[in-house]
Amino acid sequence: MKLFYTEPAGKWEETLPIGNGSLGAMIWGNEKRECLGLNEESLWSGYRHDKNNHGAFPYLEQCRRLVEQEKYEQAEELIRTHMLGEYNESYLPLGNLYMDFDHEGDVTDYSRDLNLDQSVSHVSYRVNGVSYNREYFASYPAKAFFIKLDCEKKAINTLISFESQVPYKAEYGKEGIAISGTCPEHVDPSYVDYTPNPIVQGEKGMEFHGGLQLLSCDGEAVCEKEGLRILHASTVILAFYAVKEPAFDRLSAYDEIKEQHIRDYKSIYDKAELYLGEQPEIPTNVRLQRLRDGEKDNAIYALYFQYGRYLLISSSREGSLPANLQGIWSWQLRAPWSCNWTTNINAQMNYWLAQSCNLKECLKPYFEFVKRICEEGKKTAKVHYQCRGFVHHHNADYWCNTNPVGMAHGEAEGEPESVTWSMWPMGGAWLTNELFKHYEYNPDRQFLKETAYPILKEAALFLIDWLYLYEDKYVTCPSTSPENKYKVPGSKDGAVSVAMSTAMDLAIIREVFGNFQKTCDILGLDDEVLPEITERLSKLTPFKIGSKGQLLEWHKEFEESEPGHRHVSHLYGLFPSELFEGDEALTEACKTSLLLRLANGGGYTGWSCAWIINLFAALEDSEHAYEYLKTLLTRSTYENLWCAHPPFQIDGNFGGTAGIANMLVQDRNGKVKILPALPAEFEDGYVKGLRIKNGKTVDIKWSNGKLEDYTIY
Repeated sequence: MKLFYTEPAGKWEETLPIGNGSLGAMIWGNEKRECLGLNEESLWSGYRHDKNNHGAFPYLEQCRRLVEQEKYEQAEELIRTHMLGEYNESYLPLGNLYMDFDHEGDVTDYSRDLNLDQSVSHVSYRVNGVSYNREYFASYPAKAFFIKLDCEKKAINTLISFESQVPYKAEYGKEGIAISGTCPEHVDPSYVDYTPNPIVQGEKGMEFHGGLQLLSCDGEAVCEKEGLRILHASTVILAFYAVKEPAFDRLSAYDEIKEQHIRDYKSIYDKAELYLGEQPEIPTNVRLQRLRDGEKDNAIYALYFQYGRYLLISSSREGSLPANLQGIWSWQLRAPWSCNWTTNINAQMNYWLAQSCNLKECLKPYFEFVKRICEEGKKTAKVHYQCRGFVHHHNADYWCNTNPVGMAHGEAEGEPESVTWSMWPMGGAWLTNELFKHYEYNPDRQFLKETAYPILKEAALFLIDWLYLYEDKYVTCPSTSPENKYKVPGSKDGAVSVAMSTAMDLAIIREVFGNFQKTCDILGLDDEVLPEITERLSKLTPFKIGSKGQLLEWHKEFEESEPGHRHVSHLYGLFPSELFEGDEALTEACKTSLLLRLANGGGYTGWSCAWIINLFAALEDSEHAYEYLKTLLTRSTYENLWCAHPPFQIDGNFGGTAGIANMLVQDRNGKVKILPALPAEFEDGYVKGLRIKNGKTVDIKWSNGKLEDYTIY
């Protein structure tokens, strides 16, 4: 299992990513000037301060009345001008480490690879008949990134230097490089292009440090003004660390550090295996192009599956932050969508594979993150809505701001269109989905009692207070369906997002209430909130089915402004939720809605395509699931197998991997399904180590498209 190329990366989306959960590197593999793009997960713009809008609450009732009177445009404008807060901050690149090699002559026999079985990357080539090799890995136990340069002669001559886009200082010495810097105190999102100072350096930004240590060199190390120069060496070993102090003995043998890294990594990675055919010795970019050209390559889907698992192990380990919009790999000071956690689908999708693909060790950062969101969200719930419990909207950053965003730094109101994504107070409730699911897969009463129960209760409290009676039914208002709009009745050109009781709101509320009820039942708790939940559910407005048999996205059958919209939020009850499992009418309505969305061009972004794979798998529609899996790789995947939104977003990788797992086994509402959506194209194969609920694992083997054997253990 490896990604393999015969030329260096030509752009960032062709680099090979390695990481240890906190520290990441993107490897270009250039023969003469190697560039390693470096990241450390905790480098963010900003500082801790309150971004809640303390003047928002007085407008809530006015907004609700406007929606009830079907004055949707006025309601949206009221929210934009009075109820939003400042944008989140941005995840920042650490910098670039350069190695300039003194090569003269033609380069031959070039190879660049990423070994997924060991989490080690290599670059090798020959110059004038002399063989050069580089080896890279990021060690979780050692809290450092290691580089080994090898040559069969004492012919390694290189200048090592560091550069960063944030103010920094690099001190070069014979034993390495000492790095320090200060992050900006504010960075506007890349799509905010009208402010005079999108980057505010200031004095309140976080400080950071890091360093490159020369661990071994059989040549000469010379300190120069421009960097650390290595002369006449055959072996050079370097270690890079940042923010966290390294956890290895400088005198430790490189081979021991590498073996410890591989052993630690494989303790997670080796738990699952997928075989769909032998991996050919063909460069990955060539295989991808052949797939685009219509050639068959089942094995590339197995490679993609393991690559998704590799990426989560590399970007989410205990003690780290959860994987963000680009995992941990980002190279722009103003990265797409601030490279934060977008919680109206993307952050949650990052962890869809964690349970089924045997990666529960990667979930701890997610749970710690939700705990922090819960605490900050209590403040937002009180300030913005005078509600109990916690609320979170569609964006989060390192500081865990939970307010609805939309205002640029220094502005007094939200920018045009911002309500479409910002006024969505269901992000926190959705984040709790993974808590109860974790208990279902790993029946740990202590986790349920100490972690899941208190957060679920806070989510339930907010939803209880957020709902209100309208025409004898409990409704949510203002309500949006993430990032989607409908045409305003009676308006020629108007399109808005604000409505009442969207399908996604209703599904998330039912799921949170249901999970809390089940939690209390398992723990034997007679919680005082339970009667309120029962009363809200008894009068909660129902899902609605439209004239075409589709599940309605909003509370009325509005005309969609973009019928092929990338989000399929109204289908949440089908997947990732199991709410509609066994309900034939709602499942059929979801299928109709999905086919309508696709007939109008839906699924055109990587992560949207990944969601569609999972939806068709839940519908047990194997051929459509395979069609969109192939589409994901042929239309929305870069040469290094990163998912293309475009640009790069890692959620498509994680959602696609989860989709493959769901095609092979599902455990939904107490029913285990073996090969529920196995496509005809996957004639023969096997999978080992997929997880199902109640602490069980499954191995499955099939041949000629038919189940041959399976074992649940």
